[in-house]
Amino acid sequence: MAFSIYEGVKDFIGRCRLVSIDLVNQEELKNYDLIGIGSPVWGGVPAHVRRFINRAPELSGRYAFSFCTHGAKPERFFPQMARLLTKKGLTLIGMEDWYGSVFHPLLPKPYLTDGHPDEIDLREAYEFGMRIAQMAVKIANGEEVPLPTLPPPPPPRTVKRLYPKLSLIKERCKFPECQLCVYHCRLRVIDLSKNPPKFPRVCQPCYFCEMICPEGAIEINYEEDSAIEIERARTLFIKSLEDAERAGRFRRLVPLHEVGWDTPFYKLYDTHPRIVPEEEIDIGD
Repeated sequence: MAFSIYEGVKDFIGRCRLVSIDLVNQEELKNYDLIGIGSPVWGGVPAHVRRFINRAPELSGRYAFSFCTHGAKPERFFPQMARLLTKKGLTLIGMEDWYGSVFHPLLPKPYLTDGHPDEIDLREAYEFGMRIAQMAVKIANGEEVPLPTLPPPPPPRTVKRLYPKLSLIKERCKFPECQLCVYHCRLRVIDLSKNPPKFPRVCQPCYFCEMICPEGAIEINYEEDSAIEIERARTLFIKSLEDAERAGRFRRLVPLHEVGWDTPFYKLYDTHPRIVPEEEIDIGD
């Protein structure tokens, strides 16, 4: 989705930079008039994205937009993101969300929103980028542009989040030859160079380190929590998607009877690595 938005902005303005936040020096944000920040939804804005914005300098006089992908319930994302951005002095000029395929180890595979983003979603993202760029140019030229209403504070949580209990199996770990978990930990809470290794016993629910480890050196008892997440998908997520479908906001690509209720991701992909991480990106100018 970020690539499509980038293309839309670039095609209208002619210049745009697309970069993973881990490669950005926050002070560099002062060099840009328009800043877009997007991420998946982790029950709201992920902790590492919040940290990135909180460490940014004052950005008054600049404009921002935000976007996200999710598997059912994005309600907490934009209220949190809007307050993070405006607190830095940014003026928010656009927000958009899309459904995406889900690779959560505890959730069904195939999942309810698998197949997204498709060509229709990518086209919408491109047009969103064009529209945001057009708004930014109009504002720069002194034209009046209607701005989005900031969303109200996020609703209270209705369910308790699950936090995985992790174990590092030192005998299997290939550090320092392999440092995938260290490099890709978004919260920066893993440091295997220390003695004893810095490794969290309980962590935020991204599960990424376990899934990308090629040696199976990180263990999580998925069986313990899988039934809880599957039940949430059967109740909360199905209802949210049915409501969105009736309102024309969701296009179902996986029929409900094809959802893999008996095959959560961790069972279907039971060899390591379960997924292969992509490289960080920095393109454009």
